[in-house]
Amino acid sequence: MDELAIPLLVVFAGIVLIPPIARRTGLPVIVAEIIFGMLIGRSLFDLIPDHDIIEFFSSFGLAYLMFLGGMETDFAKLTRRAFRQAFLVVAVSIIVPFLTGFILAGWVDVNRFLLGTIFCTTSLGLTLPLLKSGQFRPRFARILLTSVVLVDIISLFLLAFVLSGLEGSLTARFSYSFIIILALFFLPWLIRKRKLRRKITLRLSKDSLFDIEVRLAFALIFILAAISAQLGFHAIIGGFIAGLIASEVLPRKILREEKLQSFGYGFFIPMFFIFTGARVNLPGVFADVSNLTVLVVIVAAGILSKIVGVGVAARFTGFRIRESVALGLFHSARLSLIIAAADMSIRLGLISENLFAMLIILAVVSATMAPALGRRVLNPSAQSTKR
Repeated sequence: MDELAIPLLVVFAGIVLIPPIARRTGLPVIVAEIIFGMLIGRSLFDLIPDHDIIEFFSSFGLAYLMFLGGMETDFAKLTRRAFRQAFLVVAVSIIVPFLTGFILAGWVDVNRFLLGTIFCTTSLGLTLPLLKSGQFRPRFARILLTSVVLVDIISLFLLAFVLSGLEGSLTARFSYSFIIILALFFLPWLIRKRKLRRKITLRLSKDSLFDIEVRLAFALIFILAAISAQLGFHAIIGGFIAGLIASEVLPRKILREEKLQSFGYGFFIPMFFIFTGARVNLPGVFADVSNLTVLVVIVAAGILSKIVGVGVAARFTGFRIRESVALGLFHSARLSLIIAAADMSIRLGLISENLFAMLIILAVVSATMAPALGRRVLNPSAQSTKR
C-alpha cells in the first residue's frame, strides 16, 4: 500500500487542480485529465504502478461513466418524427466509419470488426452542453440529439457484442443472454409505461434522510454490471442500463445532478481518465517514424469518415451546407466511449500499446477541435465578434 501513497496523492491533487486549469486554457476537462495522466504516467514521469486498487478505481470509473451516460439519455425527448428524420444520419454515422475502420484494420494488424466498431462511436457527453446553449435551430438540435443518442447506444451494443465474440463468449448461451440484456434495457420504458415511477418515487422520498437514492444508484451499478458480465457482456452495458433505470426511479432531477454527477465527475470518472492517460506510451509511438504515418491516418480517417458521411447524409435530409458540415463535425467529436473501447481492448490484449495510444490521441484531437469548429462553421460572425 505504501507504493500507492505518492501516486494517489499526485492523482488527487490533479483531480482538484485540473478543472480551473482547463477553464483557463479552454480545454475540455476530460481532455485535460487525459493529458495529465500522460504526464504522470508512462509517457513522462511513470509514477503510476500496476496495482489492483488502481485497476478497481479505473474499472469502476468506467462503469460510473456509462451509468451517467444512461442517466443523461432521455428517451421521452426522442419523438417518432425525430427518429424518422434522423434515420439516414444515424445509419451513415455508423456504416461509413465502420467500413473505414474495417478497411484500415488490415493495415494496422487488428481485428477488422473491432476497429470498425471503435470508429463508429460518438460522444453524447460532448453534445449535450452544446444543445443546452440553445444556439441551434430547433430541427438541427432535434436531429443532432436523436442521432447522437442512437449512435451512442448502437455502438455501445456493437462494442459489447464484438468484444464478447473476440473473447470467445459467443456460444449458444449468448443468445439467451442477449434476450435478458434486451429485457433489462426495456425495463425503464416499462417503469414509465406502467406508471410505477410515482410509486417508487414516493417510497424513496420517505427515506431521503438516509440518502437511499444514492445507495440505490450504487447498488444498481454493481448489480447490473455484475449481471451483464455474468451473461457474457461487458460491465459497460450494465452500467448504462443502471443509468437508464436510475433516471426513471430516482425522485428528484436536482438530486441526481447534484449528488450522483458530483460523485462521478468529482472523483470516480477523473480517476478513469487519468489512469487511461497514464497507460499511454507516447515515446513508444514516436520512436518509430512509420508509427507517425499510422497515427496521422488513424486520426484523419476517424474524423473525416464522420464529417463526410454525416455531412452528405445531412444534405439529403434537407440541411444547408453549413449545418451539414457542422453536424458531421459534432458527430466526429469522440471521447468517453472511444476511450472506454480502447481501454477494454488493451486490457483484453486485442490491440497493441501503440494503437491504444493512437486511439486516445484521436479522442483528444477530435474532442478538442470538432465542437469548436462545428460552432464556428454554424455561426462564423459570432466567432469574429468574440475576437
